[in-house]
Amino acid sequence: MSISTVAILGGAFDPVHRDHILIASYCLSLKLCDEVWFVPSPNRWDKTLHASAEDRFAMLKLVTAKNPHFFVSDFEIQMGDFRGSYVSMMRFKERFPDKKFRLLVGADSYIGIPHWRDPLHFFGTEYNGSLLLQNLELIVFARNGYRKPDMEKHIAAGYAPLHWVGKEHGFNGTISSTFIRHSLYETRRICPKGLDKGVFEYILQQDLYRE
Repeated sequence: MSISTVAILGGAFDPVHRDHILIASYCLSLKLCDEVWFVPSPNRWDKTLHASAEDRFAMLKLVTAKNPHFFVSDFEIQMGDFRGSYVSMMRFKERFPDKKFRLLVGADSYIGIPHWRDPLHFFGTEYNGSLLLQNLELIVFARNGYRKPDMEKHIAAGYAPLHWVGKEHGFNGTISSTFIRHSLYETRRICPKGLDKGVFEYILQQDLYRE
């Protein structure tokens, strides 16, 4: 029996937007994975979240429901404490030994991976980003204003394979959750660019993203 490949797309999803769904769709069409699992984070040490984990999970369910290859996982939410990508990915591998996992990250996040660490062991130089790079294949996607990673340098450093999705494939990430929240602060009559209409209606119903 062949092992299916799962791309993990983690993040705050505060709220989920068009580029999140678009990059997941590209990964499937380019055959970089068989499934995409969206993994919303719990409360985090590194950023302020504006919607609850329950609401962010619900919004993800709305936009992924029609694609049988998309799944929303509460894996990190159930962990409670935000432990960072390396700890989460190792636990995914332990829990699902019949899956091959790849981590989806933006080009803006890729450059900072060597400095990633477990927030519960936040001492000096106790980083685990290099372990993530060594043990997990990455799918890096374009973010407006950031360069494509140096693929040869990545492999020469002894890291696991890296895959790229960018302008040459038709994708260039330009939408941000911050932009959408600011648009909602200004007016709630118009659905912001990049926000699914169903998610927009949910936000209005739950009265989310008010300053």
